[in-house]
Amino acid sequence: MEKTYEVKGMTCVICKGNVERALKNTNGVLDCKINLLENEALVTFDEQIASEEKMAKAVSDAGYELIIHKNNEIDKDKIIMIVSTILVLILMYFSVGHMFGIHIPAYGKYIQLILCTIVMILNFHYYRSGFRSLFNLNPNMDSLVSLSSMVSFIYSLYVLFTNNTKYHLYFETAAMILVIVSIGKYIEGSNKKKAAKTIRGLATLIPMQANLIKDEEVVIIPIDDLKKNDIVLVRPGESIPQDGIVISGVSQVDESMITGESLPQNKNIDDEVIGGTVNLSGQIKVRISRNAAQTTLSKIISLTKQATMAKIPVERFADKVSNYFVFSVIAISILTFVIWMIASKDLEKSLNFALSVLVISCPCALGLATPAAVMVATGNAARNGVLIKNPEILEVAGDLKYVILDKTGTLTKNKLEIIDVKEYDELFLEVLSSLEKSSDHPIAKAITEAYPEGNMSFDQLEQLSGLGLLAKKGEDTFFAGNRKLAEKYTTLNEDDIKQAEENNYSFICVGKNDKLLGMVYVADVLKDTSINAIASLKKRGITPIMCTGDNDVTARSIARKLNIDEYLSSVTPQDKNRLVSEKKEEGKVAMVGDGVNDAIALSSADVSFSVANGTDIAYATSDIVLMSNSILDVSFMVDLARKTMKIIRQNLFWALFYNAFFIPLAAGALYKPLGLSLNPMIGAMTMSVSSIFVLTNALRINKVKKEEIKTMNKTVNIDGMMCVHCAAHVQEALQNLGAEVKVSLEEGKAYLTNTALSDDQITQAIEDAGYEVTGIVNE
Repeated sequence: MEKTYEVKGMTCVICKGNVERALKNTNGVLDCKINLLENEALVTFDEQIASEEKMAKAVSDAGYELIIHKNNEIDKDKIIMIVSTILVLILMYFSVGHMFGIHIPAYGKYIQLILCTIVMILNFHYYRSGFRSLFNLNPNMDSLVSLSSMVSFIYSLYVLFTNNTKYHLYFETAAMILVIVSIGKYIEGSNKKKAAKTIRGLATLIPMQANLIKDEEVVIIPIDDLKKNDIVLVRPGESIPQDGIVISGVSQVDESMITGESLPQNKNIDDEVIGGTVNLSGQIKVRISRNAAQTTLSKIISLTKQATMAKIPVERFADKVSNYFVFSVIAISILTFVIWMIASKDLEKSLNFALSVLVISCPCALGLATPAAVMVATGNAARNGVLIKNPEILEVAGDLKYVILDKTGTLTKNKLEIIDVKEYDELFLEVLSSLEKSSDHPIAKAITEAYPEGNMSFDQLEQLSGLGLLAKKGEDTFFAGNRKLAEKYTTLNEDDIKQAEENNYSFICVGKNDKLLGMVYVADVLKDTSINAIASLKKRGITPIMCTGDNDVTARSIARKLNIDEYLSSVTPQDKNRLVSEKKEEGKVAMVGDGVNDAIALSSADVSFSVANGTDIAYATSDIVLMSNSILDVSFMVDLARKTMKIIRQNLFWALFYNAFFIPLAAGALYKPLGLSLNPMIGAMTMSVSSIFVLTNALRINKVKKEEIKTMNKTVNIDGMMCVHCAAHVQEALQNLGAEVKVSLEEGKAYLTNTALSDDQITQAIEDAGYEVTGIVNE
């Protein structure tokens, strides 16, 4: 069984290690991963051996609290912090009031004792965690805080009851240290929540209820009661409860939180919808296709949380340093006390320096430096439709030299579209549409989407496997199929065949008896973001390489359109893998793919990307999933990785520099030459600020944004189109770039819808086709 538990009391990477060890040493626990930023433990255990009570006891013995049953209690920690702060302010009145001319009665020192004792009792969890960890020889930050507070308290008791007027009371220090650390932790916790807000935000997308259609009536049921193949009604403004297929209605759906795509997506019958996305316009009926645990959103939440719990290599270095950190600090504190006692014979001064060393040291900043940055990075990626499955790639993705790209489904839409139509008879479209309506072939679907109006009826209709469709109506024979079928009945034009072969188009020939009525060319066209994506990679100093199983003529044509200098044609999966291995000798290599034939190369690349609409095996073997299916997100991932590693290096430098500078200062190294020293209370405040700085710095990773490619409608004025064939050539040229376009011969214009292509790209494509652009209007 795998379950996530909240853990209270964790403050630093040492605490994380203590809890992890306590759970892993519990009999029956198979694995354990700790998320320090969200104070959670993901535990895999055998229910027959390890009970939750045993795990809770093991964690308690280590000085922490494993929450088995969550409830909506009042925030006790916040109340304790507020009450403690008020008590400390009153305590400060009695301890330092005389410095401001306030008369403090003789019994004021006993009030200090009472107030300090109350504050210590309220914050007893510091002592419980700190001393248990110390006794277990795994001291943490709480050990330093509790030691300094307790020593201050015991010292003050000694001064109070021996009535020694030579030394000052330290009750305010003992209490103030606890309060300052509590306030620091509260602010730190707020920043942790900001760091984790994307994951929490994803979880809130799942609606609590669904409108189940049962016996033609709508019944509201809890989301957990939904089953696969249930049919639900989704009204405008409602969230889609789980992944499914639209079976009725037409609408637009906001998928931005899942895919990062800001524009609403049109949804028609048979289209897939993602659970948690929002239905914006029409009322739709959806057949549930996955159980709750298997939905896209559930997988994203699960994988993103697992990614934040994984350690990247640089974090392991910080963990090793932290393991010895607290012992070293305690040793330095004791040594400081001894040296100053020998040098000054002043107990109060020696104690002040020793306590300052304890409370100014900050293992938290060191422990949070990397996980804070990783969590913000994975959260930012998820918010932008990029799912990081393996956070270790953050150390690699920023240093990529090559990105190897599969063509089909990666650079192209992996959806057949009509590129050109050659009409030799007025019956052509009517026969084509009527015949293809009876087929479920992908080419037939592309044709019927473009030409749905055919309504001819036939006496007899036959699907010929691997050939096409054959129909009889009276004495006439009609056919729609490939070259092999067409040549049984008629003769084809060699120029038409050559055009298809050179461009790697599939084509359907339509005829009546021995007469060819026309031909339609279909192809898998480029995504309209692919050109910009290639330019974006080049701008970052990364060389794109295209791999395709197509012939060299087709590969060269596509590479030219995309401005890719290096490509391989007619490749096998082994060829792709061989290319990855060769390029890895020159630098870091990423592989982007979507199919079974990409799996080998994906698994061997330094960083592997799969698109969300790819195969399960590509998804499973990749490090990163591009939920928006756009390779433009590869550049975003490079930017994110570079920024993340920069922040991690800054955080580690700060954590190491902070401790290297302030510990000697707190120990009094500059007291003799410069007269500089630190009060323990200032030390405690500085320690808290150090952790807050690391978390706040990590939040700057959220500033990394996707490179904005604006889509808009464009009207292109074209000179030189003389006939329908000219218009078809222009349409073909623009469709090959991934544009949704309609060309009007009469108006001499091309109308592009929601395109990301630039004016220069459009102009170049039309001029290459042999026509002149006289103007482009952007709407």
